[in-house]
Amino acid sequence: MIRVLLCSATLIMAAHQPAHAVGALVAATKNMSLAAEICLRNYRTETGLPDAFRTAGFSVSAGLDAGFFNFEGPQVWGGFSTDTTEGYCYVQSGDVSLVIAEEMGLRLANTLFGEDVVELGNPELPVGQPAPPCDGLSIFAPQQLIRITYSAAGNSGECLTDGSSAMIIQM
Repeated sequence: MIRVLLCSATLIMAAHQPAHAVGALVAATKNMSLAAEICLRNYRTETGLPDAFRTAGFSVSAGLDAGFFNFEGPQVWGGFSTDTTEGYCYVQSGDVSLVIAEEMGLRLANTLFGEDVVELGNPELPVGQPAPPCDGLSIFAPQQLIRITYSAAGNSGECLTDGSSAMIIQM
């Protein structure tokens, strides 16, 4: 299956396999979107995440904690938990800006779950108040709230515009 993603006025063709021999931004955008989609599609079946990432062509390795795995693909890396009580997934790239990651997350959420269940910001945000930068979005998915937030890549968790990004998905 081939999808077309429109990210910052750049048309990117995204197939369901990691990109290998394309430009850094194209590969990073495509693979970040693919990894986030895998997480979102498996939000109630976290135990299937290792196989889903392997099937898509990402390398997967056991993390330091039980039930946690790391994955890597061209221009992206991340990790996920297979704990069905606290599903968690993150994907990072040094090549995808926060603006592109935020557009990507919103587009994926709307496509996979429908615009009627996706709201910008935290569900506890006062009505009418704009969401702060990187606060992300809330998906009121069947039987579960999914939160997507953003930060710069790395371990800082800060909302820095340094050209990198991380998409954090709490399922």
